[in-house]
Amino acid sequence: MIHNFRKYILFVFLTLILIQICAASGEGQSRSEPTTLKVLLVPFIGSAPFFIGEEEGFFAEQGIQIKFIKMIRSGDAIPTLTQGELDVWYGSTTTNFLNAMARGAKIRCVAEKGYLPPTGCAYSALIARRSLIEEGKLKGPVDLRNRRIAFNPVSVEAYYMEKLLNTAGLSLNDIVIIDVPTPVMSDALKNGTIDVVVTVEPWITRGLQRGHAVLWMQAERVIPGFQYAIILFGPSLLEKNPEAGKRFMIAHLKAVRQYNQGKTERNIEIIAKHTGLDKELLKKTCWPSIRNDGQINLESILDFQKWALKRGLLDKEVLPKQLWDPSFIDYANKVLCPVTK
Repeated sequence: MIHNFRKYILFVFLTLILIQICAASGEGQSRSEPTTLKVLLVPFIGSAPFFIGEEEGFFAEQGIQIKFIKMIRSGDAIPTLTQGELDVWYGSTTTNFLNAMARGAKIRCVAEKGYLPPTGCAYSALIARRSLIEEGKLKGPVDLRNRRIAFNPVSVEAYYMEKLLNTAGLSLNDIVIIDVPTPVMSDALKNGTIDVVVTVEPWITRGLQRGHAVLWMQAERVIPGFQYAIILFGPSLLEKNPEAGKRFMIAHLKAVRQYNQGKTERNIEIIAKHTGLDKELLKKTCWPSIRNDGQINLESILDFQKWALKRGLLDKEVLPKQLWDPSFIDYANKVLCPVTK
């Protein structure tokens, strides 16, 4: 028994030493002049790891100086990324970047930015007019026929709407698609202009708080595990300065791990500062799920691509090697040491 106890003490001691080594290796990988990287800024909750990395000095530790480039729609920044005027892009899985890749653009997915776990809260969902639910007019997918539904017809929302409709033998041709700006969707529900909205947080919580909308269907129930958001590197990091890309990824994954500590006072403070969202609202909203190790669900993106090709939204198929480069997260995870997802 004494021998086993000594082995246990030795194991604990070595584990603590390993943790200290890993923590130290995640800091100060480069003491050279700071490298300035231009990173897309979309002021949403999903951008939280970037905000955390900046505020907590994780990027500075790696000799990275972040210059945020503000845009409302991430898809608009794809040309800027391909031309090397933007270094890091992040946003929803979309046909924009797939088409750019198919045309030979030197851009690659290098880490995940958000996925839909099979269980959990509703970060992405369909919310419906309360009156439809209370009157029993929207019991299942078959009742969506001829309904006015708000979403972008060439987006991930269209992909999982068709998946949902297919379960009832319907398609996008059986509904009325209305593309309206996200901020006005709640009002459109209230006045009856639309019947259902496909949206994300914080607009889900805001819509429900106003009382005239009901959470009807979580996206996770339709496309569980789907990789709805990713990070892309452009040619400046893939070809010209991959070392800076590695250092960026170390800082980013370190920030993700702090983000995954949940709704701590510090995390809420940082996200509120950069998004302008009320702290109480942030406590109530569902935060996007992001893996600690940055791995993506490649198969889900390839399935989205298959759907997009069928819909005529893509020029041609993008091969996995054209789409995904795991080398940056592989390096960062070795430096930071493996952790649970």
